[in-house]
Amino acid sequence: MKNMNLNIVSKRIFAVVFALAMLSSCEKDFLEDKLRSNTSVDFLYTTPEGLESAVVGLYSLNREIYQDLSLNGTYPLILQAKSDLGVGITGEVSLYSRLLWGASLGDFGTTSGINAHWVHHYRIVDRCNAIIRGAENLQDIDESRKNQILAEAKCMRANAYFSLYRLFNNIFITTEPTTPENAFDVPQDKSSVEEIFSLLRSDLDFAIDNLDYNPEQFGRWGQGAARHLRAMVALWEEDWTEAAAQADAIITSGNHSLVATEEVFAGELDHSETLFAINFERETIGGGSQHIMSWNMVSAYSDAPGLIQSVENGGAGAGFISLNQYIIDLLNEDPDDNRKNNTYYIFEYAYNDESALPPGKELGDPLDLYENSETDQNEFMLYYRRQNPGVLKFFDETVEPTDRNHFKNIMIYRLAETYLIGAEAHMMANNTTKALEYLNAVRERANTDPVNSIDLQAILDEGARELAFEGQRWFTLKRTGKLYEFLLDHMNNDNMNESYPEGNPKVLLREYMENWPIPQQQMDLLGPNYPQNEGYN
Repeated sequence: MKNMNLNIVSKRIFAVVFALAMLSSCEKDFLEDKLRSNTSVDFLYTTPEGLESAVVGLYSLNREIYQDLSLNGTYPLILQAKSDLGVGITGEVSLYSRLLWGASLGDFGTTSGINAHWVHHYRIVDRCNAIIRGAENLQDIDESRKNQILAEAKCMRANAYFSLYRLFNNIFITTEPTTPENAFDVPQDKSSVEEIFSLLRSDLDFAIDNLDYNPEQFGRWGQGAARHLRAMVALWEEDWTEAAAQADAIITSGNHSLVATEEVFAGELDHSETLFAINFERETIGGGSQHIMSWNMVSAYSDAPGLIQSVENGGAGAGFISLNQYIIDLLNEDPDDNRKNNTYYIFEYAYNDESALPPGKELGDPLDLYENSETDQNEFMLYYRRQNPGVLKFFDETVEPTDRNHFKNIMIYRLAETYLIGAEAHMMANNTTKALEYLNAVRERANTDPVNSIDLQAILDEGARELAFEGQRWFTLKRTGKLYEFLLDHMNNDNMNESYPEGNPKVLLREYMENWPIPQQQMDLLGPNYPQNEGYN
């Protein structure tokens, strides 16, 4: 029990859980971790300093799935690949778009990437449970210091459980930390929806009461992020009043405001629109590592003659997954929409290699050698790989443009989404004036004209333009009952769908796929009567 490298195998939370894994201190900068290999578990969970170190370790643990480079960095992009806004072109991530992976118990995508999400979130839950129990049992600690520790851990736990529920549906919740005495207890049934949401509400309400809007260190949970997550939970419960109240509180707090589109994803994201981001601080002991999310989502434009990799063109790109025609058309509805002008997305790659310019082309001209043909597979594959619009939300402009490894902080929750949550909640509560105000705040910031009517489709369309590839679209469509319909209408692009050798994913799609399969290796750790999600038995 004294060595922090001790791993405990826990059937109780369905996976190998590193409940006593190495944690980091919070001396100096937030993620400038100092490894404490000689520190005991007793110190971690029985002293204020230990608990604060354990909380810092939560943020490091939360980052792990984004920096996991398995399968060419596919794990953090599975939701984007499965949404109605992406087109899977090639590489491992495209296998999730094609439903070749992650759509059945027997496929490799389930045993790898889907399983990684299950294990990741339950590891976070178990660490949070240990911190919360330790803080609750600690007597010799200032009350405000204790509540800060509890609030951050409860936010992280709520976020993990909320993610698990939305992904897998049939989940089991526990607030007990793993110990040698209970490590092999086996859950026999899923938790009820009311049990799950009761814990989410309780954790987040406590966090809201005990967190400041402006955390001392960028990357920590603050009150704005806690309220945002609470509003999202309320939307799932169709509690429009609560969702609207939480959105209103953030927007009117004076602590958060929208920034110009060119600033939203620039630099370290440390600005007034950010509610919660994951830190990837470079070259710190035990700190952030690289991710390759941008590399997956920017076209391999430099394979075309006359172009070399550059910051202006989005750096290194493989073109594995990108914007499909549906979201491209939405963004093109208003020619003045500035989200596609190298701020959120890149729609044109400019010739920049004078030594290899094609005939008739000049430096600065947009790449236009390929067409997205409906029938010529060679032509549309060249278009998708080299010329298709890409995503710049994860691009680190400080690295060498030839480097696929980026140290860019990753946006998780931001105020523009809060506005759209508020718009939906107020619309559903029949407050059309406020709903339009919030929707138009997002539109006008993007230099698009305001609208004078609102419905769910308008909100979903604006959410697509504003939030594409930030990881929330799949959840939003599932919550609103639109996922199956929108995937049948928009998933990938038709010419690409017809080219997949295993068949058109629109034909393979089933409604039950709105819940991910619980991987078999996790089912084997559960009780014999634990329910698999419908359709996967």
